[in-house]
Amino acid sequence: MKKLFFFDIDGTLIECEKGIYEIQKNTQDALDKLKDNGNDVFLATGRCKCFIVDGVMKYPFSGYVTCNGTYVEYNGNVIYKKVVPSEAIQKTHELCLRKNMAYYFESNDKIYVLNKNNPRHLEFKNKWGMKDEIIVDQYDVNSVETYIGMIVVNSEEDIEEMIETLSPYFDIQRHQFGLSFDLTLKGESKAKGIKKLVEAIHSNMDSTVAFGDGKNDLEMLKEVGIGIAMGNAHVDTKAEADYVTDSVDKNGIVKALEHFSFI
Repeated sequence: MKKLFFFDIDGTLIECEKGIYEIQKNTQDALDKLKDNGNDVFLATGRCKCFIVDGVMKYPFSGYVTCNGTYVEYNGNVIYKKVVPSEAIQKTHELCLRKNMAYYFESNDKIYVLNKNNPRHLEFKNKWGMKDEIIVDQYDVNSVETYIGMIVVNSEEDIEEMIETLSPYFDIQRHQFGLSFDLTLKGESKAKGIKKLVEAIHSNMDSTVAFGDGKNDLEMLKEVGIGIAMGNAHVDTKAEADYVTDSVDKNGIVKALEHFSFI
C-alpha cells in the first residue's frame, strides 16, 4: 500500500544548532528510495514556504504541510489554509512594541516583523536562515494574509505576560532552544493539516508516517499511522512516538526507515 511520509525540518531533516542547513546526502538517497517505491514524501513544518532554507527546499517533495498545518499544498495546489486574524497581529505588534521584542508573521512569500533592525531579530534570522529579501517591517495589518506567527521574548520574565496576552488567539509552543515560540492559531496543528491533505487525496491516516522532534510535532506523531521521534527530540515528543530513532547528525531518519523496512 502506498504510504505518505511527513518530515519536520528543524531538528529532523536539518539541525541549525549544529550547523546542518541542508538534507544530508544519505537522507536524500533514502527519500528517493521511498519515492521510487511509489510513496509520497512531504514536509510538515512550522516554517512557511519562503522561510524553508534552500538546502531543504531544493528537494522535490510531493507537497507541503507548512505553518504548523495552517497552509497545505499538494502537487502545487492549495488544499487548506487558515489565516491569522488582523486583531491577533495587532495585539502581538502592540506587545512587542511596548516590550521591544521581535515577532514574525509568515505568508508564503513574505515575513512581517516589527523592526528588521532589532538586534534580537537579526540574531534569530541569521541563526535560522531567514533571507533579508522576504522580511517586511512596514505594512498594514488589515491587508496581509499570514498563517502563523512567532515571537522572541527578551527574558524568562516576559513569558507570563506574553502568554496571557496572546493565548486567546494562539496555541503557544516554545522552541527546543532559546526564547522563541510558535504562535499557532487555536485549534490548528500539523496533525490537522495532514488530515486535510489525506482527505483531499482520498487516502487514510493508517498510511501515514511522520518524523519530528519538537513539541509542535506532538499531535502529528500521535495521530499518524506510525510516529517516529528523533533522538534529539523533546522528552514529551518521544513519549507520544511509536518509535524513537537516532539524532539528525547520526542518520536517524535512515535508521528508522530501515528499522521499519521502508527502504
